[in-house]
This record gives sequence, C-alpha cells and structure tokens, in this order.
Amino acid sequence: MPLTGKAEKFRDWFRSPWMVLATVLLGTSMPLADTTSMNVGRFFIARALDSNSDETRWLTAGYSLFVAIGIPLSHRLRGFFSERTLYALATLVFMGGSVVSMFSHFMPSMMVGRALQGMSGGVLLPLSVALVNESFSERSRAQGLTLFSLGNALAVSLGPTIGGYLIDYANWRWTMGIHLPIGFATLILVHLSLVDHPRQDPRRFDLPGWFLYAASAFFFMYSVMEGERFGWHSQLIFQSFFVFLSLFFLYILWSAHFTDPIFPPDLFRYPGFVVLTVVNFLRSVSVFGRLYLLPLYLEIFYHFQAHQAGFLIMTGAMVELLIPVLATLLPVHLHYPWIAISLGTFLLGLSSVAYLNLPGNAFSIPETVLPNLVFGVGMAMVQVSLAPLVRSTLPVSLERVGNVFQLAVMFLGGMIGTILGRHLLDNLAPVFQVQIPFILQPQGAFHGFSLLNRLSSEYSYNIAFWIMGLIGLGASALSVAWFLFDVFPRRVRKVSLRGQEDNSGA
Repeated sequence: MPLTGKAEKFRDWFRSPWMVLATVLLGTSMPLADTTSMNVGRFFIARALDSNSDETRWLTAGYSLFVAIGIPLSHRLRGFFSERTLYALATLVFMGGSVVSMFSHFMPSMMVGRALQGMSGGVLLPLSVALVNESFSERSRAQGLTLFSLGNALAVSLGPTIGGYLIDYANWRWTMGIHLPIGFATLILVHLSLVDHPRQDPRRFDLPGWFLYAASAFFFMYSVMEGERFGWHSQLIFQSFFVFLSLFFLYILWSAHFTDPIFPPDLFRYPGFVVLTVVNFLRSVSVFGRLYLLPLYLEIFYHFQAHQAGFLIMTGAMVELLIPVLATLLPVHLHYPWIAISLGTFLLGLSSVAYLNLPGNAFSIPETVLPNLVFGVGMAMVQVSLAPLVRSTLPVSLERVGNVFQLAVMFLGGMIGTILGRHLLDNLAPVFQVQIPFILQPQGAFHGFSLLNRLSSEYSYNIAFWIMGLIGLGASALSVAWFLFDVFPRRVRKVSLRGQEDNSGA
C-alpha cells in the first residue's frame, strides 16, 4: 500500500466517531472530575491556603457556579472560532487555571484559577455534546450519547478517588497538576480526531444576556454562601440579595425582548421540559450534597485517609458500567426515559436516606458500601435518560439549547447542594445539643462534653443525609406523577387512535 494510502487510512481511523467520543470524554473528564475531587482531603487544602471552612466551600460550590456560567458561552463562541480551535482554546485555558491553582498559597489566587477552570470547563461540556451529535450517524447517535453520559457520570464519581490518592501519596497541589498531562493528551487528540462541521442553529452572541445571567448567579451564590458568616440580617447580605433580584429581573426582561437570548423563554412553554428541569435540579442538589458530605463523614468518624474515602465512593462508579449493558437487553419499545429517571432518582434518594442511621463509632460495610452501590445505579439511570427526555419534550429547533440548559441546571443544583450540605452541618448540631439534657459530674465534664460534641456531629451528618435523600425522593415523586398523569395517558390515547385507524382501514 502506498504511503499516502496508509496515511489516509490512519487519518480516517483517528477521525472515526468513536475516536471523537474518546477525545471529548478525555477532555470533559478534567472539569467533571474537578467538580468532586476536592471533596476529600479538604483539611490539608484549607491549612495550606490559610483558610477556614467558610472559605473552602468556594472551592467546590464556587467551581460549580463558574461551570454553570461558562456553559452558555460554548454555543455562542462557535460563531467566532471553529470547533477544533474552540476546543483547543478551552482546554488550554483550563490547563492555565490548573497551573494558577496548583501554585496558589492563598484563597483569592486559588479562586482565580478555579474560575478559569470552571468557565473553560463550562465551554467544553456542551461543545462535546455537539461534537458527539454531529460525528455519529442518526442510527448510532443514541449509543454515542449514552456512552458519553456514562463517561460523565463516571468522571464525577471518580473525582474523589483520584483526588484522594494524589493528596495522600503526592500532594494536594497535584489534584490540579494532573490536568496538565491529560490536557496535553487531549490537545493531541483534538488535532488528530476533530473536524469542523457546518454550524447548526446559528445565533448571535448575546453578551448582555450572558452578563446578566452570570452576575445574577454570582450574587445569589454570594448571598446564600456568606449569609451565615456575616449574618442573614447584615447590610452586606441584604445588598447582595437585592443586587441579585435586580439583575435577575433585568435578565428576564432582556430575554423576553431580545430576539436571540442565551436561554429562550420558549423553553418554558413546554410543561414536560419544565418538569424535567425541576427533577434535574432536585436530583443535582441531592447528588452533589451527598458527594460533599460522605467523604467528610468517612474522614472524621472512621479516620479514613483521603484515598480510602475516594475508593469507597468509587464502588458506586463501578456499578454505573452495568446500566448500558442491561439497557441493551431490553427491546427498544420498552425504553421509557421517564420510568428510567423516576427509578434513578428514587435510588439516589434511597441511597442517602439509608445513611440516616449510619453508625459513627464503627465502620460497617453493609451500611456504608451497599447504599453507595445503589447510588451508582441511580446515577447511571438518570444520566442516560436526560438527553432522550430533552428530545421528547422539545421540538427539534430547541433541542440543542435545551441540552445546554439542562447542563447549566445540573451545575447550579450542584452549587446549591454543596452550600446546603455545609449549612446543615453548621446548624443541626446545636439543635441536638439544646434538645438533649446532659448532666455532667464535675470530674467527668471534659469527657461528657467530648462525647456530646461527637454525638451532635454524628446527628447532624445523619440528618443531613436524610434531607438530601428526601430531596432525591421528591424528584422521583415528581417524575412519577408526570409519567402517570401526562405521559402514560397520552401513550394510551395514541395507541387507541392507532387501533381505531387500523379498524377503519380494515
């Protein structure tokens, strides 16, 4: 075979849809794993940055916020850059943010790096979805999107494992440095695998709308994040919340009058999509809150090292691999995404409710690991059902922006879940201490106070898990109700009408 023929064959192999999928999975693994990688070993990071628990919340919740802010940029920036160029630029910016975070010694510089990571990661995620859509044929597109969703779920679940291992055996700074070799490998694959496609659904860049969206999200997060530290009735928090309301109101007005807003109001004309948005938000609050709480619980009560906590969380990630295999065993006519997301959110909620009685004095494999396996199954079922549900609830013209919107909702819910988890830990323990009378003998005062503090801390974690579980179960109840009262009756009517047409034709 001539050399030119071999070169063309080599190029065609690298530009196959499956290599495109491998490329975007590697690229999105960085921002997705970073969402949860700092949930373990937070004590080391806080000490190194000379910060407290209030400030370290910005490492996770703030990162989720910046990802949500960056997500709408992806589709708009495709009007200025080709797909390959935009993917390479976003990867380079993410690597730059990783370098800034890696060499930070104080929280402000650390958050600059995290902001760069989050914004660029927000560009990579929807751009990857678009590349998968445009690279696969219509016949194999569903399979490609399912594998992409599964890879995303695995990256989020494996984040604590990778981060914990690096913290214990290298240094917490390498949780940022690990992105450099992954980023260089991604850049090589981008050059070899990606091709530019004709831009679909062209739109103008809505800079004012994006600015209003980003600013209102930031001031909302600042208000709810810092309310406890400065006081909910303080002038600073009141002013921040007032700025949020003003900016959000302006954003609504702008979206209603601008011809091409970043998130069209037409999305909310479809009740099924609105229900899906609420379900996605609630399950994200539950999932990210749980992923925030569990590593802390394992490290505090069971004295797990960071990598041990990460490995336990990884057990849930492993069972996520089973869901696509099981789905292939079902006939196509039995694939009901609303049932899948209902069962998935139910399992997610159940896995957190199971930790209501998690013992704080001794590690129990059945009570700790089994709910985590259930969590993995629920995560996979939800991830693989989101894209089909967007497709079924929106017209084709809004499908692309609907997927982008659901990604933003996922990370906004993750931000709220992280904040809520910390808020519950700070406020539930005093409730326990007030309600349980504790009579101490003078000679046993120190032991009694120590025991009370431990019991109150255990109580706060158990109730926090329970609340996160209830939020997940609420998402499941909402999706079940929508299926029973809307989706299922419409399917019955459709089958009935088809039967009547067949009878009339006969």
